[in-house]
Amino acid sequence: MAAAEGVIFQVQRWSIHDGEGIRSTVFLKGCPLRCAWCANPESWSPKIEHGFGQLVTVEELMRRLRRDEVFYRESGGGVTFSGGEPLMQADFLLAAVQACAASGYHTAIETSLMADWEKAWPILGLIDEIFIDLKHMDHGLHCELTGVSNKKILENAQKLLAVHNNVTVRVPLVEGLNDDKADLEALAAFLENSPGFTAVEFMPYHNLGVAKYARLNLPEPPIHSSPSAEAIDGLKRFLRRRGLNVL
Repeated sequence: MAAAEGVIFQVQRWSIHDGEGIRSTVFLKGCPLRCAWCANPESWSPKIEHGFGQLVTVEELMRRLRRDEVFYRESGGGVTFSGGEPLMQADFLLAAVQACAASGYHTAIETSLMADWEKAWPILGLIDEIFIDLKHMDHGLHCELTGVSNKKILENAQKLLAVHNNVTVRVPLVEGLNDDKADLEALAAFLENSPGFTAVEFMPYHNLGVAKYARLNLPEPPIHSSPSAEAIDGLKRFLRRRGLNVL
């Protein structure tokens, strides 16, 4: 595959939850994590399969994004890259981010940071706004819940928070898995004195992607629950008492 080609599975227009203003969110295929609550199992494989995925060049992608250029400009929006794990397609992603910058588009990325820092930083250093998904601070539970260690993730997060000035940490809240105060205490300690940190954003669990598993011939995942609104409010207050900004 040429460096200027990548596999995407969706370009979501009119996105308002993945950065400032009205945005287009580009979902890239391929992910090294297998989260127990994943709503996008079609993102796991970097290949086109079961009708999910499309091979595009950077030029083709930019033609699609330019259709909404006026909305980026008028709303202060732009383009967000998500996945899957967008850093898995580092060459394509770098070329796409560079093309967006040349067009004057604000860029954002949602990433687990499960990538080699040497490949990630040339991309992340060009991005205006970064969302890190931190699933769990405990190494053993992270392995159990996502299938991978969080050692590289936390090392990369530390490096990023020291050099980038617009980083939001997203936590996907799943009742009974990562909603305990011990994990949030570890998160607060990790984020203390991080100059690039701007906020924690809680992302309550939903099961809207369950039907996709059958289409992909995958075992149906266990159904989880989101903490109650009252419980989430309590977690927000807990982190705010630690001095963190919580969305």
